[in-house]
Amino acid sequence: RRRWARRTGLVASVPAAIALLLGLGGSESGGEAASQWSGLGGPLSTLFRRAVDRDRDGASPILGGGDCDDHDPTVHPFAPEIPDDGVDQNCVGGDATSARTREEVAFAPVPASVPPDFDVILITIDTLRADHLGAYGYDRPTSPALDALASEGALFVNGWAHAPSTRYSMPAILTGRYPLDVYYDHATPGWPGLLAKSTTIAELLAGRGFDTGAILNYSYFDELRHMNQGFASYDNEGKKLHGSVPGHGPETTSGSSSREQTDKALTFVAARATGRFFLWVHYYDPHHGYEAHPGSTSFGDDDLDRYDGEIRFTDDHIGRLFADLRRRGLWDKTVIVVTGDHGEGFASLGERDKHGYHLYAAQTKVPLIIRVPGLPAQRITTPAGHIDLLPTLANLAGAEPSDEMMGRSLLDLLAGSAPADTDRTVFQQLSYENRNEMRAAVSQRCHVIYNVSPHTSWEVYRLDEDPTERRDVSDAPGPCRETRDDLERWYDASQVPAGAAEALLSGKPDIAAPLDVDFGDELRLLAVEVPATVRASESFPMTLTFAAHGPLRGGWKIFAHFEDEHGAIKFRGDHAPARPFEWWRAGQYIRYTQVVAVPKRTAPGRYRLWLGVWKGDARRPASGGQVEIADDRVAVATIEVVR
Repeated sequence: RRRWARRTGLVASVPAAIALLLGLGGSESGGEAASQWSGLGGPLSTLFRRAVDRDRDGASPILGGGDCDDHDPTVHPFAPEIPDDGVDQNCVGGDATSARTREEVAFAPVPASVPPDFDVILITIDTLRADHLGAYGYDRPTSPALDALASEGALFVNGWAHAPSTRYSMPAILTGRYPLDVYYDHATPGWPGLLAKSTTIAELLAGRGFDTGAILNYSYFDELRHMNQGFASYDNEGKKLHGSVPGHGPETTSGSSSREQTDKALTFVAARATGRFFLWVHYYDPHHGYEAHPGSTSFGDDDLDRYDGEIRFTDDHIGRLFADLRRRGLWDKTVIVVTGDHGEGFASLGERDKHGYHLYAAQTKVPLIIRVPGLPAQRITTPAGHIDLLPTLANLAGAEPSDEMMGRSLLDLLAGSAPADTDRTVFQQLSYENRNEMRAAVSQRCHVIYNVSPHTSWEVYRLDEDPTERRDVSDAPGPCRETRDDLERWYDASQVPAGAAEALLSGKPDIAAPLDVDFGDELRLLAVEVPATVRASESFPMTLTFAAHGPLRGGWKIFAHFEDEHGAIKFRGDHAPARPFEWWRAGQYIRYTQVVAVPKRTAPGRYRLWLGVWKGDARRPASGGQVEIADDRVAVATIEVVR
């Protein structure tokens, strides 16, 4: 009977799925809807897309396939966008431009009412959704201490993480750059760390006289990832309080650390009560798995109940820190910033997963509370994001704005010199293990998500009418059309790498002794410039000059291996060119600089630089020139590492 039921169910679902697909037709959300609402929708939509893909470029003009020109195989959603050529290769936002525009950093004068010698405490709370705090309207008493803080400071009603996981959100918070635009050190094992060229909040404040410290509790924050840049004191011993759970990945841990985190924070403050300090404390307990805490407020036994209990337990210990500041007379001279690194989804509420895999509000709408002594308490509806924190604190501390800052200072909003209800678009990014690419834009009323890959589709949610994002209105976006336009422009601009326009030379460069090494038929290497010596743990510029014979398509990159006398690779400068190979045209000359980091443990000595062009296990054939060639790679320079 069970086999019969399965067979009849399968047969019955076929016409339903076909009817759904045909009914959706060219709907941009059609493929996704078919996948969600019928068992065969996904496979059938894939089959239909392939059948209608006339130019065989892997994209279809129907069922959300996104192909805007099915007669041109170089035009489809996965195509590299080439700016300023009059063609919309990626079918998003029209033809991109290499002229880079950006939001103003918007530094504002610091009001005289702000204490000139203020301290700063940054509190980040793992996995904290905004809508589970009383200050954001939650009906459970999960957050009395944070609610009280919000009543004295500025509560950003529309606070957003730019990504749904710690490994993307924390670098954005620390450096003020979008998660995928952070300067990452990919040489670290596991998740990448920060390159030395990054500028952190701690570095900025240390330069303004703050004694800086961090109290952390997760293996991700180990010093090997260099998030300790600028911190005079950096304590991640709390990671020992959270253990892995057998059979689960890093998404599940056991243990508790809020009490210990606050104890250490109290000690830090006590030792610096008469000086000026910046303290970053990370609280981890709301992260899965959710545990009960005897003696703390309990809301029940299911996942959602225990999650709320973890928030209350964390809030109780944050409250201890706040009480200590008051007792020491520091409360009225301490700037306090509180945010969640990301949110959390619960199947019982209709979300798709806990966190890390999508940009829905449940996973990315986070509390953002900024309390500055001397500035008024208020609720601000202007959208804000994590990348705004660094410029805001830098502005308050008297630092200068920088082109490296991708957010904007919120000081004008905090001070009341700008309207607290001005609309603004905040952007989001997600790249999950190079398989799922998503981008999103959030305004006061709208959340627009572009699923870039593996299947293109658009999702649009009216946050003012549907805050839990149950109804996708992508086929009738209404006022969200403007937010989508913002996302399309921003996405196109993000496809133009920094330095891409500058890499294209106006004429043939003057090179006394060109290398003249050809890699395939498409490019000729003319010169490589590196310094003669460099210190271990430092970075150095590597400048490459090429003559282009035509575009090189297919995701090729350059490898740069620095080998010792035994042929062992000791450090690397692998990269994609600042101006992508796909943009190169015959007769062009390209010159750009790649920054290479030398690991701290690199032994002093001389290292040969071997260069080549690779993709997967393949290399472009290397030939010609006056340099040594072996295995389609060329020895182009020698550099000495010193202590």
